[in-house]
Formats: sequence, structure tokens, C-alpha cells
Amino acid sequence: MNPFLSSLSGKLAERWVATLVLPGALFVAAAVCAARLGHRSAFDLVSVTGWIVREAPRLPVAVTAFFLLAGATAAAMAAQAVGSLAEAVWTRPWRGPAAWLARGLVALRGRLFDRAAARAGVDPVSAYRPRHPAWIGERFRLLNARIAGQYHGLDLGLAWPRLWLLVPETVRTPVQAAESRFRSATRLVGWGVLYLGLGIFWYPAVLVGIGTAVLGWSRARSTTATLTTLIEGTVDTHLDTIVTALGHTMPAVGFTDDLARRINDRLAKGD
Repeated sequence: MNPFLSSLSGKLAERWVATLVLPGALFVAAAVCAARLGHRSAFDLVSVTGWIVREAPRLPVAVTAFFLLAGATAAAMAAQAVGSLAEAVWTRPWRGPAAWLARGLVALRGRLFDRAAARAGVDPVSAYRPRHPAWIGERFRLLNARIAGQYHGLDLGLAWPRLWLLVPETVRTPVQAAESRFRSATRLVGWGVLYLGLGIFWYPAVLVGIGTAVLGWSRARSTTATLTTLIEGTVDTHLDTIVTALGHTMPAVGFTDDLARRINDRLAKGD
């Protein structure tokens, strides 16, 4: 047990350093450059280095390390919070004044959807028409719509947590990896926004912020496609597991309306 705990603590420490301390330390260094250089001397890194060499001996190493670590951790927590806000914008309904903008974006995406369907010569299912202003949110909404359409109204939000408890570790691992990459992408967007804020005082940070935010957004899109595909694939290949676990038998004709209704009612506790 002791070797296991030691290994676990070591992995947690490595992950903490990789996700918090190192990116946070880079941001603290950029903040120092912003405070010392400003826009006029934006690339005079020699003067910043000289200032650090002069000032560093005046403070004890422990104090310097403490403030560096505290600043890096605070910056990392702020980036994570901004990333969570970006995720909420991507995936949740837009409320208040933003709802007006959402309606316009949904209408625009709907027109593009209709044009693509007309070019392909298909009559699309109405439930598959865009209803969320953000592409990422639409992919997650479409995941629910596809499951409900294929399995006669089965509620994925109710079924997925129970199915997750039943599937083997080999199935969980790729889903967890995709979700972890999605969280990392949102955190990268958070870093980009922080650097953009720093750009008010030091314009090179704007370039870093734009590049970081765009990279995070691009990774979030690609990992969303992977994650939703893996979730849908897990339901397709292991749906009989949850049916059996709930005491039902999969009909010979396949999943039916009655079975979907009974499972939804059971999982929703009759609500």
C-alpha cells in the first residue's frame, strides 16, 4: 500500500506542477515584464533581467519562492475559472440579453444547415436542426437528440451515469482521456483570456493571448467531436448492460418505445 500511495502522490504532484505551477510561473514572468516594460519598451528584456538580478538578493529565497508559487497558483486558478466560464458559454443556454444574440446565431446556423441539406439532396430530421448558438453546445445537444431518436426517446442524461457505473475500465479509459483533453482545452482558453487582459499594459501579451485562446478553442472543438462520438459509441455497444441491470430483457425486435418509457420512468423515479 505504501508504494502505491507514494506513486499516487508523485503523479498528483507531477500533474499539479504541469497544470498549475509551470503555466502560472510563465504568466507571472509575463506580468513582471508588463509591469516593468509597458508598451514603450515592450521588448527590452535585458533591463528586466538586470532588475531581477539586482532585486533578487534583497529577498530571502524562501520568500521569493513563496510569492512566485502563490502568484502562479492564483493565476492558474483564475485561468481555470475563466475556462469554466467559456465552457458554460459553449454548452449552456444563453440567458438574458445574450438570448437575442443566440436567436440570431441559431437562425444563421439553421440557414447554413438547410443549404447543406439541399446540396446533399436529403430531408433532415427536424430534431437535428441547430438549436444552440455554439458549435460545441450543438454537438452535445445533438448527442442527446441522436440517442433519443435511435432508442425511442431514451433520456441520455438519465441513462449515462448508470451506464458509466456498469461499463468496464477499458471502455471508460478513452472517454476519460477525451474529457481530460476537453478540460485542458478550456483551461487553455482561460490562459488566453488572462494574457489578453495583460495586453492592456504590455502589447506582446495580446499576441500570446490570441494564439493561446484560438488554440484552446480549436482543441475544444476537436475533443468535443471525439468525446461525443465515444459516448454515443458506448451507449450503442453497452445499452443491453443497463437494460439487464434494471431487470428488463431486450426484446427480440430491439429497443422499443415501451422499454424506453419504462427505463426513463424508473431512472427519473416516476417524475
